[in-house]
Amino acid sequence: MELRQLRYFVAAAEAGNIGAAARKLHISQPPITRQIQKLEAEIGCPLLLRTPKGVDLTAAGKTFLDEARRILAQTDRAVARSRLAHDGAIGELDVAFTGSPIYTTIPKILRHFRQRAPSVSIALRRLGKQAQIDALRDGRLHVGFGRYYPDEPDLVTQVVELDAPTLAVSENAPFVGDTIRLGDLTSEPLILFPAAGRPNFADAVMALFKKAGITPHVVQTAEDLAAGLALTAADLGHCVVPAAVAELHWPGIRFLRIAQAKPTIPVHCIYLAGVPSPILSVFLDALMAYEEGQDRR
Repeated sequence: MELRQLRYFVAAAEAGNIGAAARKLHISQPPITRQIQKLEAEIGCPLLLRTPKGVDLTAAGKTFLDEARRILAQTDRAVARSRLAHDGAIGELDVAFTGSPIYTTIPKILRHFRQRAPSVSIALRRLGKQAQIDALRDGRLHVGFGRYYPDEPDLVTQVVELDAPTLAVSENAPFVGDTIRLGDLTSEPLILFPAAGRPNFADAVMALFKKAGITPHVVQTAEDLAAGLALTAADLGHCVVPAAVAELHWPGIRFLRIAQAKPTIPVHCIYLAGVPSPILSVFLDALMAYEEGQDRR
């Protein structure tokens, strides 16, 4: 049984006339007649009753017409969805993250992606850097976000943006103004994060102090940004964070610009090298649009 036989039969049944069906399908009448006859022979019973005015449906034909319409509709839907999948317009984008980019960068990039592929669902989960690499290689992940990934020959690590470090302090901290110099922090209690995943943001903070010739007074290392800010709000110390975090307006926290700090803290995304999948291609287009928007600022 062929799809064209079903299409010919449905056209003839709906038109009530073989000639009218042929004109609708832009083919001659004999091929329609032959294919419907083959269809009837395969089924083993007549579907159309020939009359002087055209054709009528037999009892079997009425039942078969409903099923044939359903099959053709499902087939058309399958073809359309396959084309959408080929274009990366449907399916699921698997994204993983570690660290503070989930609070600022990632939502903005996903908004760009959503505009391009509104029918694609997004699965977002927290994974450490090595777990992201394993998931990429296993085909369980499209793209990961974080900072300071190891160099891997089969993976692309791309800098999405650079952020400047800024200082989070308790709202009770005695600092005046909205800017501070690293030299003012020599004896101040400092909270670092994260505790794992070396190299990491904490290493970048220590490098910043070292470049300034300062040995910071580190009192604690927090597991992540949220923990670091919670400890800061509790007056246990001050925490150096990416400047974008200041957009979040954490309760009990204010943010001070570090005078010497430049935008040197990267946000990376990582994905498999080679020809990207259709969904990943659409995502990378969205990522490029986001980066171009950052460059224009």
